[in-house]
Amino acid sequence: MAAGVGHPLRQALWPLGLLYGAIAAVRNWTFDTGLRAVHRLPVPVVSIGNLTVGGTGKTPAVAFLCNLARAAGRKPGVLARGYGRAPGTQLNDEGTMLQRRLPWLLQAQDPDRVAAGRRLVQSGADYIVLDDGMQHRTLHRDLDVVCLDARRPFHNGSCLPAGDLREFRSGLGRAGLVLLTRAGGLEREQLAARVAQIAAIARKQVAVHACEHAPSDLVRQPDGAVLPLSELRGQRCVLLAAIARPQEFRATAERLGAEVVRELRFRDHHRFTEAEVTAAGKAAAAAAAVLVTTEKDDARMIAFSVPRHVLRIDLRFLDAPPRASEFLL
Repeated sequence: MAAGVGHPLRQALWPLGLLYGAIAAVRNWTFDTGLRAVHRLPVPVVSIGNLTVGGTGKTPAVAFLCNLARAAGRKPGVLARGYGRAPGTQLNDEGTMLQRRLPWLLQAQDPDRVAAGRRLVQSGADYIVLDDGMQHRTLHRDLDVVCLDARRPFHNGSCLPAGDLREFRSGLGRAGLVLLTRAGGLEREQLAARVAQIAAIARKQVAVHACEHAPSDLVRQPDGAVLPLSELRGQRCVLLAAIARPQEFRATAERLGAEVVRELRFRDHHRFTEAEVTAAGKAAAAAAAVLVTTEKDDARMIAFSVPRHVLRIDLRFLDAPPRASEFLL
């Protein structure tokens, strides 16, 4: 919602946001006091989550952590609910994207993450990454990693539907480590203020690592050729995206020197049809442009032969990256 905090609609929704947050707080209390059961797995479990709805860059963080775990000699497995998964498939778009990037990765997607976690362990996983697990309290985690958008970490400070928070900001007290994403371009004073704000809300000192989502390369589909980012410099482009923040995708393309002549936006997790992607390809051809999409979106276009360029993003830390030991490795 683009309206400011004082917008009449948000003011009207504020009581509902307070109620939503209170229900979430009571639910958390039942887990904290042992009134509701928490199930443990016999291997370390690290959750990557956030306090808000919308994209804060969890998937690049999951990929980073899985690579870190493998480099440390572990066999990581990713456990997720599988939101937006097509009927009859094992993985949703994020899972498919991870599998294409990391062919060796074990994954399980199931609303019953306790049962799915046990299956992952039986499959040989000795280190579990719980994707989007901050509010999933049924499964014990040994570490909660919270992703916060450095530019608007708590948005307007209200819970759904008045704001974007899934629970009160005080939930940050469960965090063992914070990834301050999209921090590129912020001044050191701004970053220091964010770190101080996080410590004040969490009521403790939390390890905070500032990072950004940096483009790494392009993959030309359907032949799979890997191209340098310089391919976009001066290139006319039509953007096709169905992600939480398509404006970030456009900003990235323009920073790489692309001339964006048209954008085709769909709701987050939209399941593309071949007709839609074909129409996008024709629009690009008519504009003497190339069709450019995100890696997550391309995971839903595997079966389509429409020519397109896929922009791949990696997590890049502004300072020294976290040590493996910070993630229990």
